[in-house]
Amino acid sequence: MSTKNLLKHIKVLTFDVHNVLLTVKNGAPNQYARLARQHLGIQSIDESLLRSNFVQAFRTLNTTHPGYGVNTNISSRQWWTLLIEYTFKECNLPSEQIEKLSQIIYDEFAKGGLWIKHPEADEVLKELKTKKILGVISNFDERLESLLEQHNLRQYFQFILTPRNCGLYKPQKEIFDHAVNLAQVKSNNNLCHIGDDIKLDYQAAQAANCHVLLLTKDEKSKQTLLNEHQNIEKNNVISNLKELLNLFI
Repeated sequence: MSTKNLLKHIKVLTFDVHNVLLTVKNGAPNQYARLARQHLGIQSIDESLLRSNFVQAFRTLNTTHPGYGVNTNISSRQWWTLLIEYTFKECNLPSEQIEKLSQIIYDEFAKGGLWIKHPEADEVLKELKTKKILGVISNFDERLESLLEQHNLRQYFQFILTPRNCGLYKPQKEIFDHAVNLAQVKSNNNLCHIGDDIKLDYQAAQAANCHVLLLTKDEKSKQTLLNEHQNIEKNNVISNLKELLNLFI
């Protein structure tokens, strides 16, 4: 049976956002270094070290304060301040400079100009909306709605689910359950989630009894992913958003 036939029961499509619909220009560490140079005058910044610190801090904070602190009594601004403090730890910045830089970075990343929209997003979402209920399930903070508006993407979605607006986050099964309830369909089997993260999208959606499609950057990345993760089904990986039209239209 073809993949399209296997998916004919799907009524709801949910999307992750980061690296699926929107991507940070040149990556977050590059922007962090640029803003630190511009606003604090720090010239000697090792971007590779920033990148490794950023990744480590992100993993740690997602354990200690998951969902940007939605259930641990800190704000998303405080969450990002902790991340930025660790990311720049080798710079030995005083607390007032950490606070200043954190405010600047947080506000800059709320601006649509710092993000690149996937070139196929509008065409694909416009077409899919005529046939399916569309939503967002993303581990993002309060800035997401505005970013989607700035890129004219909000119009396509019936609902947006983030940790800060529903108290749930991937990989929790409950966030997928909540999406199914909002879409008013019979079961989780009627939902297909599109994302790029193996743990937070692929495994989480499958554990919630939803269908899932992993998006890679290109065909080469797709083959690398399949070679490195032989437990992932080939039919569950796409290398561009336009493949969704062949599957669901």
